[in-house]
Amino acid sequence: MAEEFKEHGISFVFVYTREAHPSDERPAHTSIEHKVGHARDMVRRWDIKRPMLVDDIEGTMHRAFGALPNMTYILSANGTVLYRASWTDERTIRIALEQILFERGLRRNRIRVSPYYVEWLPGRTNERLVFVEGLANDAGARAVEEFIDAVEHTAGEAAARPVREWWTERQTSTAATESG
Repeated sequence: MAEEFKEHGISFVFVYTREAHPSDERPAHTSIEHKVGHARDMVRRWDIKRPMLVDDIEGTMHRAFGALPNMTYILSANGTVLYRASWTDERTIRIALEQILFERGLRRNRIRVSPYYVEWLPGRTNERLVFVEGLANDAGARAVEEFIDAVEHTAGEAAARPVREWWTERQTSTAATESG
């Protein structure tokens, strides 16, 4: 998407705030050098093409912008927040950017555009098992177990049960493969 909107003068920047799922493989940051190292590793692992900024070790920027792990902001050239979402979702970001470009065209044609406030609660797919499998492969067992505990704490045992069952089955099959 960054390449697609580049021709319209829209820049995308990734802000690395913290290790989303600390684990034995990628523990929580202990210094700014450690944090920068994790950010560089992330750029390599995920082949991130856009510029990446690294928040300070205290997470000053992260806290200032809401402290959720996967937030998205679209800012105007003068720093006005045009779009803010508690989750990064390509489809709704695209809708927002298309609206911004539409309004830009109106202004170029000297048509007055007035801002207004909108509340919208779109849904997103949330394939927990796909996410947890990626988490297991990327961050390891401890991160998976902490995630399952967090799901149980926030959404209840019924929501956590299928994930916990999947995790137990995976660990059993992995142990069988390693011993056989």
